[in-house]
Amino acid sequence: MGGAVAAEGDAQDPFLRDAKAGFNARTFYMDVDDRSKPPAVTQKEAWAIGGKLYGLTGWWRETLQLGASYYLSAPLYAPEDKDGTGLLKPGQDTISVIGEAFARLQFDEVRLTGGRQEIDMSYPRASGVRGSRSDATYVGKQDNRMVPITYEAVLLDGKVGKVLNYYVGWVDKVKPRNQSTFQSVGSAIGASGSDADMWYAGVQGSPAKDLWLQGWYHRSPDVLRIGWLDGDYVLRLAESGYVRLAGQYTDQRSDGANLLTGRPFSTSNAQGYAEYGNGMWTLYGAYSRTGSGADLRTPFTSGPIYTQQVVRAFVRAHERATQLGVGLNFSAWAPGVSAYFDWTRGTDAINATTGARLADETEYNVGALWTYRSKGSFVDGLRSRIRYAWVIDNTALGDQRTTDLRIDVNLPINLL
Repeated sequence: MGGAVAAEGDAQDPFLRDAKAGFNARTFYMDVDDRSKPPAVTQKEAWAIGGKLYGLTGWWRETLQLGASYYLSAPLYAPEDKDGTGLLKPGQDTISVIGEAFARLQFDEVRLTGGRQEIDMSYPRASGVRGSRSDATYVGKQDNRMVPITYEAVLLDGKVGKVLNYYVGWVDKVKPRNQSTFQSVGSAIGASGSDADMWYAGVQGSPAKDLWLQGWYHRSPDVLRIGWLDGDYVLRLAESGYVRLAGQYTDQRSDGANLLTGRPFSTSNAQGYAEYGNGMWTLYGAYSRTGSGADLRTPFTSGPIYTQQVVRAFVRAHERATQLGVGLNFSAWAPGVSAYFDWTRGTDAINATTGARLADETEYNVGALWTYRSKGSFVDGLRSRIRYAWVIDNTALGDQRTTDLRIDVNLPINLL
């Protein structure tokens, strides 16, 4: 009887009672025909299967939590002569890695997380608006293939009241999305042989309803520095309509010994974004201007910038970019179904080293998404998506067309 009472007590322990485990199953097909550098033609193709197996405890005495994740991406179809999709390791090989293994401490509103971990510092978006950025800062998961970026890091985060979130972090190593091993931050950025780490700090706040502001600073010694400011505001209109306005500014430059390029550089990027939504329709547009000193680099994120598209980011040195798009929500007739089409044009880009003019580029994107919802069903949360992009580069050898087809399916499976 005493053993039964003890077992019942253990079952009520939040450390075990609130534990979670699951498998995010994923499959992804990608087919690229790249003609952006004529006369060369680069073909990339792969179909991968795998996902993320994870476990997370509850809180022990409201103080300690443990978590771990295993990531897998295995080839179903992967021609050796069509490498480079990012779905698999170079050589079309399997990705297999314990990407997360962390311990987290908390005290009141402060948390300290150490070990291998995903870093996702996105603030909550205003409700009912378009999800315009997969990563909301310059350090993120870049989870747009089979396996995300994960880090060996220590992250401190907390809150001041209900208005302000703050973060301070140190990253020692990073695992790129197409690798099974961790490497130094400096080498991952592109500084060959560098063993540099990275420090960063940031704040995010919502001083008023539907207004979000954030600012960040990142430094990888002798490699790269990034400073960034961002604001996002939603004005509610009658009934379900709204207008969304956002803007951001990035300053990016070399640091110390200039190990990234062997010489000092600096650049900047300013972007403005506008969106109107009213039930079924969402209209959006963006404008971007990048400084002439260098291309803008986004080594650890899909890009918090608004002009990041399926294929191109439109942040080359001296580039001006304009984007227009429309999103459609068909949930009234077909639950969980949405689609979009957008157009982005980049002009005036240069080679930052030589000053030579680069080809103007235009990208067209069309896509559709279906998410199935049925509470209690095994396939609740099933998401399937198809995207097709084509890019026209106005080169000296004439217009060159690059195509990119992506189909992915995700299914979250709760095991505990």
